[in-house]
Amino acid sequence: MLAFLRFEWRRIFCVKKNLISLGFIFLFSTYFVLSGVDEYRQFLSEKKIFLRYEREKVSHVVNYSQYGGFGFRILFEAPALNLFFINSNILQDVESNIDTFEMIEVESSFKGNKLFLKRGYFKDFAGMPLIFGSLFMLYLGHVALISSAYLRFIAVNTSLLKYYVMTTISRFFWMDLFFIALSVGFFYLVGFWGIFFSRQEQSNYFFCLLFQILFLNFFYLLGQLITVLLRFRKIFFFWFFIVWFVCVFLLPEINRLSVFNQSQALESAEKVNLEKFRTLMALEKKFRDYLKENQSVPLDQIQKMQKKFAVQYINSTYLVNTSLESRYLRTVEKVIADHERQAILFPTTFYQFMTGEMSGKGYYGYLDFMDYIMQVRNRFIQFYLKKRYEENNAKVESFVKGDENVFHSHSRLPRTYWIGALVTLLYGIILFILTFRPLKRQVFQP
Repeated sequence: MLAFLRFEWRRIFCVKKNLISLGFIFLFSTYFVLSGVDEYRQFLSEKKIFLRYEREKVSHVVNYSQYGGFGFRILFEAPALNLFFINSNILQDVESNIDTFEMIEVESSFKGNKLFLKRGYFKDFAGMPLIFGSLFMLYLGHVALISSAYLRFIAVNTSLLKYYVMTTISRFFWMDLFFIALSVGFFYLVGFWGIFFSRQEQSNYFFCLLFQILFLNFFYLLGQLITVLLRFRKIFFFWFFIVWFVCVFLLPEINRLSVFNQSQALESAEKVNLEKFRTLMALEKKFRDYLKENQSVPLDQIQKMQKKFAVQYINSTYLVNTSLESRYLRTVEKVIADHERQAILFPTTFYQFMTGEMSGKGYYGYLDFMDYIMQVRNRFIQFYLKKRYEENNAKVESFVKGDENVFHSHSRLPRTYWIGALVTLLYGIILFILTFRPLKRQVFQP
């Protein structure tokens, strides 16, 4: 085994074009990590400005009626781990406004079926294995077997199966070690900039790295299979790029289009908001009609009716509108779950889905954000009605305590992570078996 490891070390790391390719992977990875660190630190600076602005805004509000109209904003904060996945996410620079109009607005982002319009790009650290790593591993799989004549010569002194197995294991060892060292090294390197990760983020990152290794090994085995099926012909490089393009770009795009088509069945978010608005305005009209009919009623009587309508609003109208929003959100969640199940079917589609969730700004980060908005809004509405109708002339007290107006998203593995990993491993085993059978026939054919 040591002889094979030494031999493959020379074949991989003593070849100039291999070193150039690995050098490019390292340099691009360095650039995107530094870019991610810079973007994360810039966000923290902007977060301080955001919080300072929101605090100062409350001090200028005259009464609770005005406070309810202006409301306050909630900022979406991605986890520190997002710096490795800055362009793999679904949401970008997200914030939402909480006020008494009840409309959930997610600014600089998509909502409902528009959520599924996000097109994948690879300009981050997580994109390097997907683009350059897969391409390089596909190439290494191709050159590993060299030619049928060479294998026929090798088979004189050792069994073809032993050579095939040992060569594959040795190449896996060195290349997996390279990518593990690259990922682990950068993971701890960012500590020099004062960025540290929680225990959960560390665990998720290393599980993501495990899938990345399975994913890259899949491409190595795919390169071997294509070479053998094409009988080591020079036309290999034509098919080489076609297969790579289909796996890395076409299949993920087909998956994206598929889930987007499913999302077309969703109601428009604006339609849901309009329905909620009509319900709210119906109650407002009822109160205005009461005031017109009772213009001579004393002020204290009107205030009592205001409280009565406020209670009626909480117990009926608000509950109806909240149920509309919850039902709509659960429908979106079903489309996302279908998308996740489809992504399992192929390594590249699942890798893209996984990196989105690892960023904390994926589909399930969006759902968590919407649930948080609804919870905060529910408490704010009750706070607002109590303060407006019982302490309307008092100095306005801020509803926000601490960092309640910052939603802290979490990096998470997909719920189907182990299924996706097992499917990718199964693909690798099948490719390994499918490659050896035609290889054996070509080497030992008369």
